[in-house]
Amino acid sequence: MKGQVGTLVKAMDVLDALGDTGPLGVMELSRMLKMDKSGVSRLLSTLKSREYVRVLSDGRHDLGLRLFELGQILQARMPVRQAVIPHVEALNRDTGETTSAAHYHLGQVSYLHDSVSNHEIRLGGRVGVRCLPWNDICGKAILAFCPEDYVLQCLEFDEKSGHKNLPSPESLLAELAGIRKNRCAIEKTQDRCVIAAPLPCKHRPTFIALMCGGPTSRIKSADIKRLSESAIHHAKEAAESLGWVPASLKR
Repeated sequence: MKGQVGTLVKAMDVLDALGDTGPLGVMELSRMLKMDKSGVSRLLSTLKSREYVRVLSDGRHDLGLRLFELGQILQARMPVRQAVIPHVEALNRDTGETTSAAHYHLGQVSYLHDSVSNHEIRLGGRVGVRCLPWNDICGKAILAFCPEDYVLQCLEFDEKSGHKNLPSPESLLAELAGIRKNRCAIEKTQDRCVIAAPLPCKHRPTFIALMCGGPTSRIKSADIKRLSESAIHHAKEAAESLGWVPASLKR
C-alpha cells in the first residue's frame, strides 16, 4: 500500500505469523507468507540480530526476548490498562475467582491483566492471549453492545479471510441479544464457568470487558447470579473511573 515500506511490512508479517502460529521453520514461513525462502531467511537473520526472533534447538524460529521486553513497557504505559487493574483486583477479592480484563481492537481480543484465584483448583491467567471475538466470552460481551451492522461486517471479513468455525449470523445475533438483556455474557461448560461484563460507555461502543470464572465443580448455578452482579458492578466502576459513564449510572 502507498506510504508503506515493503521490507518492513514483510518483517511484520513474519512476526505476526510466529505470534499467531508458534515456532516455524524457514520453509513453513515461506509457504505460509508466500515469500521466497531466501527472502524469509534474510528477514529472520535481521530480526534475530536485534533479538526480535530467536532460534530454537530444533532449528525453528520463534519470537525473541526483545518483543517480551517491549510488551512489558507497553503494558506499563497503557493508561486504560492501568485504570482497569484496580477493578480486576477488586472483582477478584469479591468473587475469590480468577479475574481478567480484555480489550477489543482491530478485530481481535487481547487480554491485558489477570488476578488469579488463590483456590487450589482455578482458572489460569490469560494475559497476552489474543483471539477472535466470536469464540471468546469477553469478545462476545463487547460485541453485544456494538452496532449490528458493524458486527456483521466483522464476521463477513473473518469469513472471507478464511477463518474456520465461525458462527452463523443468525445464531450470533441471537446470542448477542441475550447478552444485552442480561448485561453480561455467561458461559458454562463441563469444566469451567465464566462471566464477562463489558464496561458501559455512554457515547460510543465499549471495547473493554471484565471477566471472572472458575471450575464448574465449584461454581454452581446458584453462584452465577452473584458472580454476574459483581462483574457488572465492577465493570460500571471501571467505566466511571475512565469517565465513560456518569456516576449516576453507577448503581
